[in-house]
Amino acid sequence: MTPARNAGETSGTAVVGRISRKATELSRTPAKRPTQADIARLAGVSQATVSLVLNERDASIRISPATRERVLTVMREWGYVANASARSLAGGRNKIIGVYTFEPVFPTSGVDFYFPFLLGMEQEAADLGYDLLLFTSAGGERQIFRDGSTRLWHADGALLLGRDPNVEEIERLRDSGYPFVYVGHREVSGPPVSYVAADYAGATQQLTERLFQLGHQRVAYARIGNGGAQPSRDREGGFRQATPYQHLAGPVWTLDSVAEVDGLVEELQRGGITAVLAEQQLLAEELLVCATRRGLAIPDDLSVVELGDSTGARHDGTPWTGLIVPREQMGRQAMGLLVQLLEAPDSGALSESVRCGFAPGATVGPPKELP
Repeated sequence: MTPARNAGETSGTAVVGRISRKATELSRTPAKRPTQADIARLAGVSQATVSLVLNERDASIRISPATRERVLTVMREWGYVANASARSLAGGRNKIIGVYTFEPVFPTSGVDFYFPFLLGMEQEAADLGYDLLLFTSAGGERQIFRDGSTRLWHADGALLLGRDPNVEEIERLRDSGYPFVYVGHREVSGPPVSYVAADYAGATQQLTERLFQLGHQRVAYARIGNGGAQPSRDREGGFRQATPYQHLAGPVWTLDSVAEVDGLVEELQRGGITAVLAEQQLLAEELLVCATRRGLAIPDDLSVVELGDSTGARHDGTPWTGLIVPREQMGRQAMGLLVQLLEAPDSGALSESVRCGFAPGATVGPPKELP
């Protein structure tokens, strides 16, 4: 017996104009993940037909090849992926977590900045029974959204990380309702987003206070590049909150490049500054080179604290005193927090702070006594 046509199906010819009109109508709404109901409306079929095309689980009901292809075409055009929570009701989530970075910086070695983050994510995902799916962008500027849709919907949720993220895309992803956790402190306009961050402020404050406790009377802060990035602001904030010693804190220098470090050393000498917190390891390494060239010894003449940003570092073997960024633990906690959000989707934005470690090193000591 030939089954009756599904009540929601129409002929292929009649639906062409309808798809065009309804696609235009949907495009006027804010970018969001298309639902089964949207796909059914655009394809001119019932939602039950869309479900049958997706699941292919009822062999007693046949769907014509033309109808199936029409539904699949609309799904492809609108970037539709079956809702993870809906799949959960039908028998389980994808159990896939996406990983997206805003720069093409996937690890090539164990000393790569991102390697520990991804290692922690992978280990926690395995412990929780999830797989990881790595997302990249195809050429040009890296973008979460392309042509009004995002491929992140292939995963139950995603972990985002990057030194210079596109904040507008993060806000748009938040507004879409897609579950994600940002690895690193992330402030946005409007409602907050979930994130896991290192406690840079607390660690920098402790290191600054330690310098004053050693007897330093003038302590400065220095960095190379943009001081507006969130990790940089957090570190500087810790420096400025070094209670009860704020009145002893020296200036904050922002350099354009390592070429300016020699001039910085001259300024440190002229200002009577005996200790400096260097945001990047590369800056600390160049301070050592320039100070040595001027006949200064570290830490006898100048104490240097390195604040954990290894971008561009030469790794010259110097045992730096400073903070240790808990990257692997951040990756683990971000994965755990995302799974928590998936299991309690109405919990709202969550955040966690991870304590930094400290490297005792050999680049900090008491100031030289004045003659």
